[in-house]
Amino acid sequence: VYAEKYDGTPVTLYANSGVVIATGGYGANPEMRAEYNTYWPELPLTMPTTNAPGSTGDGIIMAQAVGANLVGMEFVQLMPSSHPETGALSGGVWGSAEDQVFINLEGRRFVNEYASRDTLAAAALNQTDALFFIIGDQITSGNPQRGGKNVWGDSIDTLIETKSIYVADTLEELAEQIGIPADALVDEIAKYNSYVDANYDPDFGKPFLGGRIEVAPFWATPRSPSVHHTMGGIQIDAEARVISTTGEVIPGLYAAGEVTGGIHAGNRLGGNALADIMVFGRIAGANAALGK
Repeated sequence: VYAEKYDGTPVTLYANSGVVIATGGYGANPEMRAEYNTYWPELPLTMPTTNAPGSTGDGIIMAQAVGANLVGMEFVQLMPSSHPETGALSGGVWGSAEDQVFINLEGRRFVNEYASRDTLAAAALNQTDALFFIIGDQITSGNPQRGGKNVWGDSIDTLIETKSIYVADTLEELAEQIGIPADALVDEIAKYNSYVDANYDPDFGKPFLGGRIEVAPFWATPRSPSVHHTMGGIQIDAEARVISTTGEVIPGLYAAGEVTGGIHAGNRLGGNALADIMVFGRIAGANAALGK
């Protein structure tokens, strides 16, 4: 294996028993995402990602060059509520799903906030600028000024300074800050509060409704979808051996983690990637060491 250190120093590794490819997915490779995507109407090249910058699909490309079969490359999972600029999950203030209220640039709810990630992402992409705000009050947002558990990322002061979040004493002031119609926001929150009282959401069928949005100050976190996990990749068998385009095992080549495909089908369940990397990582390492 020919590689290069960060300072340009060349490195040659001699694998005696086998090679394990564990280089991650292709979430940080916009061109590769666009090439294979058939699941979403469009994946703009400018869409950010929650992934590390090194998740550019290099391992998939290398495996393909030696005859590896690829499966599920069209399946890309989006994180619906990411930072609009960085794509990160952090950088905001919000509570659990039952307390979240998603408001678009027109000041209206547009989805059941308790829905699956794919449903939420598809709905968000249909909004103006694919942008929305998670709206909360002091209670549903978890008392942010006190460093509550619902503050994701930097300090409150930094989040406000970078406009990652907005805070105001009234909904009208909040609407002015985030550039949406104040009357629409006030009306929508009043309507939502009535649904909380009735424990019934006739608009979108949200099954679990948290608290009313009524205790100042009020908080808004801008969010937009970003690429979160790529389900497609190298085909492997139960022994983590790479399978060729002709359906045969490629001797000495193993793969594990997000670089593989077919493990999570079309939509990964949250947390399952951890089980994936631990189980198949261990299997791949053990078999490569044994030359099995």
